[in-house]
Amino acid sequence: MKIFIALLFISFHGHTETLYITGELESKNTQVVLMPLVPSMNGKISEMEQEGKLVKKGDLLTRIDGTSISTQLESQIDDLDNYLATSKRSEIEFEIQLNNAQLDYDSAKINFEIAQMNSKIPLEFIGELQYKQNQLQLKNKEKLFKKATSDLEEQITVIENSKKKESLGFAHKQKKLDYLKETLDDFTIYAEQDGYIIYGTHTWTGEKVQEGDQLQTGFNIMNVSQNNALQIVASVNAIDIPKLSIDQSATIKFDSFLDKSFQGKIIKISSGGSDKQIWGDALYYEATIEIVDSTPDNLLLGMSAQVIIEYQENES
Repeated sequence: MKIFIALLFISFHGHTETLYITGELESKNTQVVLMPLVPSMNGKISEMEQEGKLVKKGDLLTRIDGTSISTQLESQIDDLDNYLATSKRSEIEFEIQLNNAQLDYDSAKINFEIAQMNSKIPLEFIGELQYKQNQLQLKNKEKLFKKATSDLEEQITVIENSKKKESLGFAHKQKKLDYLKETLDDFTIYAEQDGYIIYGTHTWTGEKVQEGDQLQTGFNIMNVSQNNALQIVASVNAIDIPKLSIDQSATIKFDSFLDKSFQGKIIKISSGGSDKQIWGDALYYEATIEIVDSTPDNLLLGMSAQVIIEYQENES
């Protein structure tokens, strides 16, 4: 019997596909300015420096409307002042009560000591009636002394507990005051480096952020970027993420230099995606492409760029 074995050869053939994505030119040396923590749903931008302006470290960038925080701050200062005044009055009252308790204690102690001495006078020197009166007086004075001692100790405990309570109350109110001050300080944002101002864009509309806009905490207001260490940050549909890899080559074209191409490579792919409502319901990730070639000096930060990436599409 002859056995025939058929071998099935499966070969995989691949062909090159091209992925086109768009991004913006920015610098690795960038200060990202976000909407600070605001007590309400949104924070209102009351002041912004002009986009494209070259700012120096320490220059004002933007100011968030802090009217509500200022009102709370003034109220908290008044509340703290009133609390301190009330605590001072209570302290004086407690001191008076303590002094009275101390006087009662001192008086009861002296009377008790006198009664002790009188109780020791022999019966034959003062007679039976006086001797019994002295013994009774000793018991009464001892009872009064014990009560005065207890009252003094109780008053000391009350004062100590009251001081602890006032201290905790003061710390709580001071902490809230410090929080309001820090929050208000955070509403004024300064440049941490020299660079050019680039306004952020609204996630929902894609429009540039402007003075008077209201943004949620954590939303990008603007960036301050230096005109060096340039890179492209592009948004990539989640479907296309598997087509990308670190160090993958890319070709970059700028809107103002369509006749020129620049080489780059992918250096970062975000681990999490976000919605971009202006582009639909899909999830988008950020890919950072480093520019390898030398670039013209007149490239502008925030300039749009097209990134062309070739990848292998396998077929069986």
